[in-house]
Amino acid sequence: MAWVSRPLDRLRTAFGRRSAREGANLGATALLLLGVLVGVNYVANRRSVSWDLTAGGQFSLSPQTIRILEELDRDIRLVVLDQPRAAGRTVELFERYADRSGRVAWEVIDQEAEPARARAYQATAEAGIPFGTVVVESGGRQERVSAPQEQDITNAIVKILKGETKRIYFTTGHQERSLEETGAGGLSAIGSRLEESNYEVAPLALLEHVEDGEVRIPGDAAAVIVAGPRLDLLEAEAAALAAHVQAGGKAMLLLDPPDPPGAPDARKELTGLAGDFGATPAGDVVIDASGVGQLFGFGVEVPLAASYGFHPITRGFVNAATVFPLAQSLIATPPDELPRGMRLSELVLSSDVAWGEVDPDELETGEVNAGEDERAGPLRLAYAVHVPTGDQEEPAEEAGAAAPGPEAAADPEAEADPDGEPEEPAEAPEGRVVIVGDSDFIGNNLALAPLGNADLFLNMVNWLTEDEDLIAIRPRAAEDRRITMTSAQVRNVVLLSLVFLPGFFLIWGVTVWWSRR
Repeated sequence: MAWVSRPLDRLRTAFGRRSAREGANLGATALLLLGVLVGVNYVANRRSVSWDLTAGGQFSLSPQTIRILEELDRDIRLVVLDQPRAAGRTVELFERYADRSGRVAWEVIDQEAEPARARAYQATAEAGIPFGTVVVESGGRQERVSAPQEQDITNAIVKILKGETKRIYFTTGHQERSLEETGAGGLSAIGSRLEESNYEVAPLALLEHVEDGEVRIPGDAAAVIVAGPRLDLLEAEAAALAAHVQAGGKAMLLLDPPDPPGAPDARKELTGLAGDFGATPAGDVVIDASGVGQLFGFGVEVPLAASYGFHPITRGFVNAATVFPLAQSLIATPPDELPRGMRLSELVLSSDVAWGEVDPDELETGEVNAGEDERAGPLRLAYAVHVPTGDQEEPAEEAGAAAPGPEAAADPEAEADPDGEPEEPAEAPEGRVVIVGDSDFIGNNLALAPLGNADLFLNMVNWLTEDEDLIAIRPRAAEDRRITMTSAQVRNVVLLSLVFLPGFFLIWGVTVWWSRR
């Protein structure tokens, strides 16, 4: 056994040395580190994790997109028709969608390498599909997106989920803001945003829709918007809008202050209609003395709102700012004086140091001061109103309806469906109204600005049309955060970074080296 023991003794002696132990520890540490790296890479490949450190969240999905993805009830497939090496950014965006929902799958189809598969997405009259085109498909339905941007892809998903196009009417004939106007005060931008959200936008001349001697709102109206009329409605027109809402319809009233501001409002039918729904226009002009609006280049007559009520419309608006140029405040009817079942929810509030100016002379000169008889802030700039229909307002029991007799109770088909489950009574439709003391806030100049105005308006429309699942802050474009410098500033930066700082460290290093000699 000596021939066996001698090699073992030599091995024990070798490993007993300090250098051998250190080498073994180093090898074990290297193997452990290698195992950790392999494990981390395996987990990273299975689950992508990233951090977005940009100021505007440029590489993160918006709250609206996240909410839609988390509530998907069907599978969504994203396809980009492009060369793999050119589709890098689109693939990154697709991966963000897939990370948020297991129902989202994506694929890149190379039109050059797989022309037959690409032709499946090509219309008959098309000669070809542009490279970079994104197709969103689900359940046999497809929506094509020309620009691989989050907002466009999310809108395509929304169109597929909704499955139908709802029509939004904007009234005409009373000098309202126009959907065709592309200037600062027009509504062409907000009209485009509505169409991108799968709404159909159309003008509505109320007097052209008369049936049996009465003005009637078209039956396909998902919502009717009265946007900043300068002239009053006719009594028949106001009655038609009121009847439409009381029958479960939806409407939005955007009412600017009277002209000139501070003067009595001659639009009696409009103000009376808003008052009937619980929010009477005050006829003032909201002045904001907080100075916050001035930081953004606005005057005191342009209140900047950052305070919102608790409502689905304003969910997610905690840190969003909206501005309302030349807005009037709204006076809410006390709850005990409202019609039975009607509920008001405040949406937008001014700052505490705002007030409602009613002096035309001060408004004309611009030297405004809060008077003792003028309403002090916070003032309400917008309300959402829940309007009960006739069925909700007067239940059958209270209306004197007779109780079902024995014959009705004995009929099984009257109490249960074919599967044996009791039928739930159909829920009565609810009328909804949004009243805002301003229409300038959705003009083209503000709808295109990096503010929350367009989002707030779209949320109002979503709530009116009962598309609450789409209410959130929409995707935003990347902020332009470039630094603009003069030639002198550029020269100073070059000297500092290429001459002074390197020279300082060079001299310091030489000094340290010389002192150690």
